[in-house]
Amino acid sequence: MAECSRCGRSGEALYKLTNLPGLICKDCFITYYEKKVKNCVIKYEMLRGVKNIGVAVSGGKDSMALARVLSRLFPDIHLKLIHINLGIPSYSNECQKIVEKFADENSIDLIIYNIRELEGYSIDSFSKLPYVKRMCGVCGIVKRYLMNKIAYENRLDALATGHNLDDTVETLFKSYLKGDIEEIVRIRPLLPSTHPKLVKKIKPLIEMTERENLLYVTLTNTMHVDVKCPFFKDSRMMKRKKLISMLEEEIKNFKYIFFKSHLKKIQPVLSKVIVEPALRECKVCGMPTIKDVCSYCKITSKMVTVVER
Repeated sequence: MAECSRCGRSGEALYKLTNLPGLICKDCFITYYEKKVKNCVIKYEMLRGVKNIGVAVSGGKDSMALARVLSRLFPDIHLKLIHINLGIPSYSNECQKIVEKFADENSIDLIIYNIRELEGYSIDSFSKLPYVKRMCGVCGIVKRYLMNKIAYENRLDALATGHNLDDTVETLFKSYLKGDIEEIVRIRPLLPSTHPKLVKKIKPLIEMTERENLLYVTLTNTMHVDVKCPFFKDSRMMKRKKLISMLEEEIKNFKYIFFKSHLKKIQPVLSKVIVEPALRECKVCGMPTIKDVCSYCKITSKMVTVVER
């Protein structure tokens, strides 16, 4: 009978991880996962000076794993979950229900921001604009802007997101292909605040894979949305992730090696020669931007123009 490679117990469900030798049982996996996340947070000093932290939760496996593990590892830090209801028919309301249930069961403060009610549009509204070809890009602009704005207005010390190792490597892969040096420099576990209205961003799950996050929420009985956003299918991101997974099959721990090589060797060199552009305040909304008008105001103003027509 197979045994757990860590505790030696047999007769229980065992799981195989590509980056660990042998099989591992439920209890040992949870211990391994939480220790790895805690070490990552400590190593990159993510919680230095942080007493109140916003946790971006979509309802998916990664963000729910983030909410669960932070609540278990750092009980002395005040968590405030932030959920943006994107107004996608049926999908968004299901996501909100899961987040609300988790917050209620674990007595964690929750902010629900419904963009249809508060902003007058929904994400699927952008699909009607003739110039929008990549809905994921539009959604990213909206979520990044609103998450920072909500965190700033609630005087939170940091905003934690559920970006995982797969997400990070895919973004790096894309940035290297495009030669986007400015983006490459910014890909790191912690982004400090460089403007009074820009909240510090941290990524506690940046060394955890999608599979590890899925296994963690499953074994800790954490509810999560198990379907993809309807706009996510056939995205370029998915195609790049498939290619990276093929590399992982040929080169063991490719994702982790690629990320560590970037973080330890490439990013420090580039950061010395690439000067990040100075931030100013958007002439429309007053939030931080590198241009006169921020990306959020530009894209939402086009939405208003279409609606008025």
